[in-house]
Amino acid sequence: MRFFSRCYTYLQERRGWLVLLLLVLLLVSFWNLTRVDIEDNISSMLPDGDSRVARDFQLLQQAPFARKVVIHLRADNEEQAVLLNSATEELHERLPEPWFVNPISGPSRVNPQRLMSDLLEVLPLLFDAGDLEQLERRLDDEGISAALAENLSELLQPQGLFVKERISRDPLSLYLVALDKLQHLNPLPDVRIEGDHFSSSDGLSRLILADTPVAITDAAGAEQLLAAFEQARRVLPPDISAALISGHAYTLANADVIKTDMQVLLLVSGGGLLLLFVLMIGRLRAVPVLLLPFFSMITALLVVSLFADQVSGITIGFGAVVLGITIDFALHVYFALARRSLDRSEMLRLVARPVLFGGLTTLAAFSVLALSDLPGQRQLGLFAGAGIVAAVLLALLVLPHFIPRAAAVPGARLNGKRALMVRFPRLRYVVILLWIVLCGTSLVYLPQLSLSGELRQLGYLPDQLQQAEAELGRVWGDVRGRAMIFIGDNDMDRLLRQNEQVWQALGDRHLQEEAVSLAPLLMSERTSRERIARWQEFWQHHQPPTTERLRDIGAGYGFSARAFTPFADGLDRIPPPIDLRMLNEWGMGGLVDTLFQEHEDGYRMITLLPDRPEEITWLLQDGVLPEEATLVSQSLFADQLAQEIAADFYRFMGLAGVVVVVLLGVLFRRVTDVLLALLPALTGLLVLLGGMALLGLELNLFNLIASLLIIGLGVDYGIFMVCHGHSKEDLSSVRAVLVSGLSTLIGFGALTLAQHPALFSIGLTLLLGISAAMPTAILVIPALRRQLS
Repeated sequence: MRFFSRCYTYLQERRGWLVLLLLVLLLVSFWNLTRVDIEDNISSMLPDGDSRVARDFQLLQQAPFARKVVIHLRADNEEQAVLLNSATEELHERLPEPWFVNPISGPSRVNPQRLMSDLLEVLPLLFDAGDLEQLERRLDDEGISAALAENLSELLQPQGLFVKERISRDPLSLYLVALDKLQHLNPLPDVRIEGDHFSSSDGLSRLILADTPVAITDAAGAEQLLAAFEQARRVLPPDISAALISGHAYTLANADVIKTDMQVLLLVSGGGLLLLFVLMIGRLRAVPVLLLPFFSMITALLVVSLFADQVSGITIGFGAVVLGITIDFALHVYFALARRSLDRSEMLRLVARPVLFGGLTTLAAFSVLALSDLPGQRQLGLFAGAGIVAAVLLALLVLPHFIPRAAAVPGARLNGKRALMVRFPRLRYVVILLWIVLCGTSLVYLPQLSLSGELRQLGYLPDQLQQAEAELGRVWGDVRGRAMIFIGDNDMDRLLRQNEQVWQALGDRHLQEEAVSLAPLLMSERTSRERIARWQEFWQHHQPPTTERLRDIGAGYGFSARAFTPFADGLDRIPPPIDLRMLNEWGMGGLVDTLFQEHEDGYRMITLLPDRPEEITWLLQDGVLPEEATLVSQSLFADQLAQEIAADFYRFMGLAGVVVVVLLGVLFRRVTDVLLALLPALTGLLVLLGGMALLGLELNLFNLIASLLIIGLGVDYGIFMVCHGHSKEDLSSVRAVLVSGLSTLIGFGALTLAQHPALFSIGLTLLLGISAAMPTAILVIPALRRQLS
């Protein structure tokens, strides 16, 4: 690589220009920081492509309770329960805008007489064929007698005056069928209404639901939302608690624990790296080596901000950790040049080739992230790529001019070419044997490795939030964990027909009783006509005998002969259509909004059902649901995401592997050297995957990025050690790889102290991989090279 040696000679007398260039880069980067828009949320790590996972995730965000804030009020005992309604109303009033929008603590107020009158008007639309069959069995003497006896009992109660009109219009209590249809709008399985409030079955809990403009992934907004709630709930009596359950609480908890983790980890890893620097380098004049990752990072941030309107904070945070590996290039150049053995330009020529190809292979490993469905991973690929290119150029063009000459480098005994294997010839057999045992053990456990697509396992779940959500489920039923079937269309009647097909499919599986849907109430024009025709046909046959029985049996209970004339007169009346306006007038608007959405492309209806694996499997069979329907469930999404992770893992590893092998082929042009250079990366990956299986860990999204790091670092180690074996001069590669590996172990190993599961997973993954890759490079490559030579 004479280009870099010539550049060194040319710039040797122009160091001032290099300093000026670095200062300009520093100033431009700081100016860029003042204008760059950094996202303080996790949305960038969520799918945005056209894959099934990306589409399903977008639909999951439209779930009825996904964007709602749920506030659960609970009294400690029955004595305090009498204060619940007033406490709920006071908290409801104190929830401030704009953080809480349209809070509701119960159904909209409606005149019960008006509701009952309307339900009786639309009975022909609410009775399907099955309901008419059941009604037919109740029209004998016994059935009518039982109905009239119940009516008489109601009339004799204090509220008898209020039910008189309803009984005259509906002596057979057909309204109960209508009320049963209304129950299918209720997404709260164990709710009852008490004093116009949502009440639990034990009477000790109330519920407030509210919308919020704050995105679930917005950590800064979540902090303000929760602060507003904390301020509002101070009005509650001491014995009444209130817990806010929403995705915002999880977002803020994760953001807080990551900040805490990073403070601790920076302290631990910074102290460890400083100690390593003192012990292994021990020269203040080597500080430029430590500055190279910093300049690489600000350059990467500058490049990313040119291509993206917003830069993810997660990309910067994790990218900064990734760019910590760029110190490897500086270490190799430093150890090679900080000697008096050869002319510096010649030593630079020798070390430039492995540094350049090491950078190219690492760049190739991260370039595959450009194919990811996660915008954060794509941005991370660009960030890492720009930083790696900057690090290689700085290491080869700028750093050599700031490395002082030294008579000796501390620990130089590590640098002798193949000294260890020469002094202890039999050691290579021990090294090879131990390496075979390690790889064999990893291979044994490798088939046991499982994949995880459960996003919650990647997040931090505080005990307080887990207990609050568990309490919500215990008291109110499974509010947030149901599967959903989405139907969308720009034509309302066509949408209703499709929704009816979904409802029929659930009926075939006997799932209608557990489902929440608009289908029993909102129906297509065709279904309306069919039901009206069926109703009229039914009563043409049954009206005369039924009217006669009501008159004769009713006389025995004291009803007049004309008591039920309104009922007979209304049987052939054409009902008005049931539409969204009518449901809103009935006080069902809040419930309807959870199941019906209007957007710029048309309309969408949602059906909720139990998220049980056997039911989901059945519904996914061909022909069960209409083609326009999309079934989304958290359990199904986790399985799909696990499959995507597996596909991405094989795809990324395959593409990165092909590019790396091609680059190694160009560099070495010998199959044995290519295989030896790949050995640390392959060993690191094998031990990483086998170790995860042994420890019972699952492969997830973050392990995938860690695997790319293992490839990049492992191949770098291999390149330097193979080049070290070929070179007639001592490039200090053993020492450079050792310090590089130890710095990586300290930096990433500190992540195992993290409370956040994702950070811990990354740290443990890299600890396993690098712990295998580094010894393989330093010991196994020389041993195998000597064995093959």
